Amino acid sequence: MPREIPEDAHSAVSHAISSLATETSAAATDALHALAGSPNAQAWLGTIAHTRLRHVQRRREHEFRHYTIQQVVETLNNRSPANVGDLAALVLDELTALSQKIRQGPTSDWRQYWNVDQYNRPTTPKPEDGCRDAVLSDLQDRLAPRGIDAQPEGVYANDRRADIRVSFGGFNLPVEIKRSCHDDVWMAVSEQLTANYTLDPGAGGFGIYLVFWFGDTAACRPTKSGNWRPTTAGEMEQRLQHSLCDRDRSLISICVVDVSVPPSKVINTQAT
Repeated sequence: MPREIPEDAHSAVSHAISSLATETSAAATDALHALAGSPNAQAWLGTIAHTRLRHVQRRREHEFRHYTIQQVVETLNNRSPANVGDLAALVLDELTALSQKIRQGPTSDWRQYWNVDQYNRPTTPKPEDGCRDAVLSDLQDRLAPRGIDAQPEGVYANDRRADIRVSFGGFNLPVEIKRSCHDDVWMAVSEQLTANYTLDPGAGGFGIYLVFWFGDTAACRPTKSGNWRPTTAGEMEQRLQHSLCDRDRSLISICVVDVSVPPSKVINTQAT
């Protein structure tokens, strides 16, 4: 059995952890990340979680800089983002436009997310990395003319990795990706995106959660949320948005991209 911690020792450690909330240094950020993942700190997880939130808010306020007139003009002209919030909004707009093109475009772009047979007929969904590479290629083409960089597996605080990192002018926006059949699709926002990547100072708390919807196919059946299973991409997106806490609703964007095979071709998706 775990050894009981004396009350005075527990209180002293709690006080030391809480004192980091007023710090605005990168060292304090790293220390809190390390504590959150330490098996020896289980007795203080509540204090650590609360302190991390206060610390990130304090550091964000400390590092805030008012926009220059040029930055405001460029933002209003739909050019360069003036802050990470602008960057997040711009990337979400591009992902939304890509989603519409994938679903409704004349080139059947949904097929990029499927393995195909010798007749170019969809067979099984591509793995997550394959889906990421497909959407990243299109996203890079859209962002590059504005000087915005998008790369796979961006490294964030505590050596954690997001699927995509979009960066511009010192801002780093994490994009976490899951397939609709992933076991953790309903938990990844809180357990990966907000718990690790958005705490990076360059992210400012912002992030995008991108889910690829493959429909109700035997090869990738949508993961249930409790006893409920979504039947459309829109249902999954709505449920994910409703799952965000009040603090995250203004920071985390949800985008569910429908890459399911059109009804006329569903017969080709059956598992063999």
